[in-house]
Amino acid sequence: MRPLNNQKIMDIADTGVLEKARRLARVLVDKKIRDVWVIDVAGVCSYADCLILGDAENERHMQSALEALDEALSAPGVGLSPERGSRWTLLDLGDVVIDLFLPGIRGIYRLEDLYSDSTIYVLDEAGRERRVLPEERLSLYSAPRPRLDTSVTEFHSS
Repeated sequence: MRPLNNQKIMDIADTGVLEKARRLARVLVDKKIRDVWVIDVAGVCSYADCLILGDAENERHMQSALEALDEALSAPGVGLSPERGSRWTLLDLGDVVIDLFLPGIRGIYRLEDLYSDSTIYVLDEAGRERRVLPEERLSLYSAPRPRLDTSVTEFHSS
């Protein structure tokens, strides 16, 4: 995968933190990470200005997304150092923190609830973005989420 406009994301000097986070989120969407949310936590979070949350289908899928982020962010020969748990990965970029989860894990932590007064930018599969204000965030939970387990096929008789 090529970085946007053939430039490394971190090399764009005049880009603000929120715009950088949105570009990183698009890298994840390009790698088919699901339910990608950018949460603007500037001023309410002590360790970052933006959080990016996303769901990977499995370990291999998560690794592929991390490699795409590494390609988009790193200078040649300098790699990223994600912190890995058994079912999640955290990538701390200073002003942006990315959390990727395996199926079912994101709902356990619900990190977005820590910042209930923050605006969320939700990206769909095509990378289109929808801004969700704090008072509208319940709509995120009422929408049906796609089932991640596609190994079961249902047969219907007519």
